[in-house]
Amino acid sequence: MVYDPHNDPDRDLARWLPAVGLVAVMIVLVIQFMREPIPPPPNASAFGCYATVTAPSILLDESGMHINQEGFPKIGFHLERHKQGIALTAEAPIYAEAGPEGYQYSVASRGIGKFLSFYKVIDGKLYGIFEADELELFRMLAEDGRNLPYERTDQARCF
Repeated sequence: MVYDPHNDPDRDLARWLPAVGLVAVMIVLVIQFMREPIPPPPNASAFGCYATVTAPSILLDESGMHINQEGFPKIGFHLERHKQGIALTAEAPIYAEAGPEGYQYSVASRGIGKFLSFYKVIDGKLYGIFEADELELFRMLAEDGRNLPYERTDQARCF
């Protein structure tokens, strides 16, 4: 039998393979975009008192975010799902500034809310939290670039 390059079955496969691959990728993308996004966890999953050593404690409850600092207004908050995990979103542009007695909170006159990422530590590394029942730690980035680690604690520390 004489080899005929125009009737080579491997050549036909090589000609169709890119088209089949493109169709497969398009099907995967359509499935991804048609999926319903996972809704954010309810605010109640983060309710409680959170404290750090060098800044005022923060109470999260059904009426909002209460920073335990005299005269600080109550602000709204909600939870969001980000690519890196669940974040506590303060609905005002709060910031922490170092002072002689530790960090003090203020509300900026301009800006958007503040995203405070929940995390966990495994083998000395930080990982985002994706499950609502694991919301125990979050970080507040202070104006001097330091992260203030807030840990869920006893309610009495917030009063």
